[in-house]
Amino acid sequence: MGRSVIVLDLSADHARDLAAGGVFVPGCTLGVLEDCELVVRSGDEELRLSARVVFVDERGAGLELVECPAETLAKLGALAEAAATAADADDEREARRISLNIHERLRGLTLVQQIKIAHHGELSERIVLERIYGKSVWEPLLRNPRITPPEVARIARMGALPKPMLELIVSSSAWLQIPEIRRALLSHPRLATDQILRVLRHLPKHELRLACMQPAYPHAVREAAKRHLRELES
Repeated sequence: MGRSVIVLDLSADHARDLAAGGVFVPGCTLGVLEDCELVVRSGDEELRLSARVVFVDERGAGLELVECPAETLAKLGALAEAAATAADADDEREARRISLNIHERLRGLTLVQQIKIAHHGELSERIVLERIYGKSVWEPLLRNPRITPPEVARIARMGALPKPMLELIVSSSAWLQIPEIRRALLSHPRLATDQILRVLRHLPKHELRLACMQPAYPHAVREAAKRHLRELES
């Protein structure tokens, strides 16, 4: 009997996870360690990938890509970038709609007022606040207990993010459990050597292998990933 076929319509989150070597498929009923063919669809494009179930729960199953060639990985990376661009465009449109209602209220705030709202504001306020004031509110936003992983990841990708704020993100073990935040950190060109190692220690082995050859990551990250993988396998 042939392998089961799982069809996945690509979203931005799926694309980023696949580019890192795995994906969670809601509703998948396959058993642990069962091999399958994963058909990834994005618009008119379709990729067929070999995958294996690595965990299951009541929501679905987590799949790990098996023997993914470099050209397929590159294709997944391109799809991830395209999906992320589309998602960012959707976020931009939503932010414009929200800003029509609250933009005037948040414009012209003093620094003390900016910090207060960044510390305690709702998602809609945080989005508009960051777009108006930029880096002056990054730190209080990161200290807002209700900040979401996509917000943290977006700030972590900022090339102008000061090193103390990178350290603030890297120091959170809860944030380092989230693949989206790990990928954002590892792509940052100013991540220090000790910070790279702390992030790499949170990567599962299949994701660590992909980090060794991920072109979106700086050379220092890829080399550190290779060393860490050798240590784990020695």
